[in-house]
Amino acid sequence: MYQSKFLLNRQKIFNPLEIHTAIASYLAHLPPGERGGFFYRLEWYRIGISLPMLVYSDAMPLMKVMPECQLLETTRMTNLPAGAGSLSFMLFAVPEPATAIENVIDEKAIAEWFQGQLGATATLTDAQFGPNNCLYYQKSGAEHQQQTVSIKGTMQVNDLAGLETLRRQPLGGCSELGCGLLYLSE
Repeated sequence: MYQSKFLLNRQKIFNPLEIHTAIASYLAHLPPGERGGFFYRLEWYRIGISLPMLVYSDAMPLMKVMPECQLLETTRMTNLPAGAGSLSFMLFAVPEPATAIENVIDEKAIAEWFQGQLGATATLTDAQFGPNNCLYYQKSGAEHQQQTVSIKGTMQVNDLAGLETLRRQPLGGCSELGCGLLYLSE
């Protein structure tokens, strides 16, 4: 698996589904059925014209010139450090079932959902929420919206190999909107 850093130009592209298509174009060297082997994290609440994105992909994206989003660097994803007892995490997600759009986010229910996703691989020791925002996008000519949550904190590692497998797939729904990438660090 590969980890890539992209820079999104918000003046050129803003619909999350178009961002997904732009990233897939960096995988155009693959057969069409294999271009979807990626997911990404875009922190929509950040302000600015250029926003960083982190992309995990099965294949290495190829460099190309594109005004909408620019590939900055790609590395082969390294395994989590052996013997790691505690890790920091960040997750921008749409919990399953989808969170209702309302002003109050049920943090306890979301923490329970996230712990359920982690299963026996890790135990949440600290979770902080926010900012939580609603994504607006167009699909098939219609306007849609999706409530998202941002969670960061620390977790106690119980099964390093299981956690390694878990972070290589999106958690929750709406990965095509930039949700579900579990970022882990020491």
